[in-house]
Amino acid sequence: MKICQGKKRLLLAAATALTGFGSMAQSPAQVRAMDQATATSPAIPPVTDVSLPGYRSAAIATAFRKIKKDHFSLRPVDDSYSKEVWENFIRILDPSNNIFLQEDINRLSAYKSQVDDEINTGSSTFFDMAYDIYSKRIKEASDICMHILQQPFNMQQKESLEIMWKKEWTFPANEQDREDKWRKFLKYATLRHYMEGDTAAVAQKTRPFNSALETKARDYVRKWYVEYFRQSTGKDAMKEKFTQFMSIAVAAVDPHSAYIAPEDRSFTEAITKRYYGLGFELGNKESDFFVKRLMPGGPAYKSGEIKENDVIIAIKDNKGEMIAVNGMEANRVTAMIRGDKGTDVTLKLQQPGEQPRTITLKRGEVIDTENRAKSALIEKNGKKYGYIYLPSFYLDPNGEQTKGSAGDVWREIEKLKENEIDGMVMDLRGNPGGSLDEVVRMCAGFVPASPISWLRSKDSVRRYTSPGFGPLYDGPLTVMVDESSASASEIFSAAMQDLKRAVIIGTSSTFGKGTAQSGFNIGKSGNIEKGIPDTSYGTLRLTLEKFYRITGTATQLNGVTPDIILQKRMSLVSIMEKDYSSALPCDTMQLLPFDQVKPVCDYQAVIQKANARINASPAFADIDNNMQQLKTLREKTALLNLEDFRKEFNAARSCEQRIQREKELNTGHLLNVQPALLRSINPATMKTTPGETARYKDWLNKLSKDIYIDQTISVLEDMQANKQ
Repeated sequence: MKICQGKKRLLLAAATALTGFGSMAQSPAQVRAMDQATATSPAIPPVTDVSLPGYRSAAIATAFRKIKKDHFSLRPVDDSYSKEVWENFIRILDPSNNIFLQEDINRLSAYKSQVDDEINTGSSTFFDMAYDIYSKRIKEASDICMHILQQPFNMQQKESLEIMWKKEWTFPANEQDREDKWRKFLKYATLRHYMEGDTAAVAQKTRPFNSALETKARDYVRKWYVEYFRQSTGKDAMKEKFTQFMSIAVAAVDPHSAYIAPEDRSFTEAITKRYYGLGFELGNKESDFFVKRLMPGGPAYKSGEIKENDVIIAIKDNKGEMIAVNGMEANRVTAMIRGDKGTDVTLKLQQPGEQPRTITLKRGEVIDTENRAKSALIEKNGKKYGYIYLPSFYLDPNGEQTKGSAGDVWREIEKLKENEIDGMVMDLRGNPGGSLDEVVRMCAGFVPASPISWLRSKDSVRRYTSPGFGPLYDGPLTVMVDESSASASEIFSAAMQDLKRAVIIGTSSTFGKGTAQSGFNIGKSGNIEKGIPDTSYGTLRLTLEKFYRITGTATQLNGVTPDIILQKRMSLVSIMEKDYSSALPCDTMQLLPFDQVKPVCDYQAVIQKANARINASPAFADIDNNMQQLKTLREKTALLNLEDFRKEFNAARSCEQRIQREKELNTGHLLNVQPALLRSINPATMKTTPGETARYKDWLNKLSKDIYIDQTISVLEDMQANKQ
């Protein structure tokens, strides 16, 4: 099983355990297999004690021994690599340059060219020193913040703060300088929450200062930082920071190789859409967490003891302590709720207006049905068009092939065909990738047995071909992509483009991830008979292969260029492969020739007509202009007096609102979007909960306003008009 999944976050995401993207070559049943030896399930838990210096050194040595042995194209672990890891780790520890003092940076700078030597020898000296200094400074920062947030800010005082991170680092020269920097930083955060709470701020350009609103905003910031410092100084702080260091060190080899700490299940859960928990959607409001939605069939739904809108006050951790979750990061709350099948989770809940109550439930299997393939019918000018949305190329949670993304898409195709559609949209916008096997199988829905992709390792080149029973649908086809469509999404769109099967529509390029990863558990076997436990150092997702289009060109770095480009990027904060300094290069291979499918239309005529229509549309020009204005506003130095801050905040919010408005069709021009149902099934017999029905209606309503889908339907109309 190969997994090809794209990135969605900046290098700061290395702070989490999911820095890279890729796949696990092993199944969940193989998760105990060690890199250095094969072991059976242990009778005692494995050692994962990061507080032991020997553990940290061994983890570094073991991980990089594996990387050097198997990585597809390893960059030199030299002084250049060392500087990159050093800078990125300092940035993770101190993202706003207000924790370390300049004297600390001067001490740590001695290691700027030595990190590579330490990694090559399995030493953790740089991490140890950086963490020791950080531990001291973060406690000082906590005291500074709590002291500052006790008193109201002077919102009339004119001062400024650089909020955009810059390469030219400046750290506080002394304690007074650091405290002043924290004061401005916390004032900025309070101003933002003040403005977000001022519902009339846009309507009125000038408003008197509201002390109650300032108090509420400052209290919100205080609660957030209480939890931030609790995590940064808590018992798991060293483990979290060492995981971040390892993530950064591995990601500097290439963006999609990754280190995952022991017991982190999040990648497997994401790719299978399956996990063990209680089965409810978590909501967040003003630092409180609440039960937003109960998932039908989940343990919470079946128990009757958990209600929607229950506020989650505390959760019992694995030490048996009730931990308050107010202000906690959402991923940590989720991790506390999820766990092994059949284990207990205890929560303290409170329904608004009622007394708190404590309940204990057993974790059970929860299958994410919300983020799976789904379809709709779109009617326009007397024609019906099918629309399929696929959020990722996920696997069958039961390890079979019937309920993976390919099987789900095939079922939606059959549903749409029964409704006698005149064309189809496959929407892969925001799809980060997933299973290579699933994308190859899915292609059978649209093409006969055809080459789809080539995968190159150090020692071999393999061709992946779609199954021979296709196509299930052979009519006009469009594929929607954007800059976040990555990996498996790029394999599919590239294959459809190269085979002349579909018109690709989207942003100037897809993400540009052309590598495939496999997972390896790393550690050391113990001796059960002698009571010596295994030692687990975590998991590596390692880049072992590169995939290529059937033309021989890699999608790596360059991505897939759509036939029709709507706009450059969909988001100012999106990133692409080319934004990573450690990205592997693009190259080409000489491959076997292939046969294209018979074109369904005159593609060139369709593309020319679409480009003329887009160029004449004021909406796309307005979106681009407002995005550029918003970018300029976000990069400006923040003015920290209320009057000036309000002006720039409202200007940015106005840009965001105009962008959102332009992305939606006018009321009189909405698309006619209907549910896609099998004609042979009576809708009244379908078992759905009121919540599921409401969410599906909301989704259909959202589709009806989408300007990009509207343009894509126009392309399908052109394809119908230019049939060959």
